[in-house]
Amino acid sequence: MPKLIVDGSRINYHEVGAGEKIILLHCSSSSHRQWKNLWNVFKKKYHIIAIDLLGWGETDAWRKDRDDLLVSEASIVSKIIGSAEDKIHLIGHSYGGTIAFYFAMMHSGRIKSLTLIEPMLGSMLDPRKNSVEYEELHSVAKYFWESHSRGQSEKGIQKYFDYWNGEGAWLGLDENLASYVLAGADKNFYEFHVIFDERLGRFNVENFKQPVLLLGGKKSTAPPLQILKILDKRFPQSESFLVDGASHMSPITHWEQVNTMIEGFITPNSF
Repeated sequence: MPKLIVDGSRINYHEVGAGEKIILLHCSSSSHRQWKNLWNVFKKKYHIIAIDLLGWGETDAWRKDRDDLLVSEASIVSKIIGSAEDKIHLIGHSYGGTIAFYFAMMHSGRIKSLTLIEPMLGSMLDPRKNSVEYEELHSVAKYFWESHSRGQSEKGIQKYFDYWNGEGAWLGLDENLASYVLAGADKNFYEFHVIFDERLGRFNVENFKQPVLLLGGKKSTAPPLQILKILDKRFPQSESFLVDGASHMSPITHWEQVNTMIEGFITPNSF
């Protein structure tokens, strides 16, 4: 698979197809492989690049001497798309949606369309106006921070993993996958800080003129659904859909419905 060096780190990504570029950013504790079903559908029409974010898949771990993880992740996208003037379709899920949102706000001129699937943007939640949702999401992060700091990473992972995937999901996980997720606990610690980064809540979202697709699951928890509502009100050109029967992991559990929605959204923008 292709490799790219960004700020001294080796970045792994999967590349397939030809045409307009679609950049795919996966959720935390995952890898580029979560998008396999999507690229198999889209590769006949588009140039797909699915990236392993720092510390996941076959990409190097985040170097902590680079003290800004948000910027480091966005730099990968910049390097991948290069200096060409071609605009990209950018798709991000959960933590990958956080990075996609940040990149799109910083480089709106490079975006043809933006798809956010339950992006983790905790700083978009007002601690007073959205106190219930903010406290719920922040409590998951706080529990993980405290558990990890005490050397009990698995305890923290179990809580957030079950929160996103349903009660008992962690204990029922395949042993190899559980080992993979646990190995990324240190990165999780910093990712939870990123989703509450104050910079994410300061952007003038109303100035982003490109089309935006906002996706979620009807069975998802309250915080990401509230974030989608906030974004839908603020983006000038947005469409919002919730997938029947799905929760936070809809790109994996309900990929057919999700892919159909994305294809219907992107294709009209391609002509």
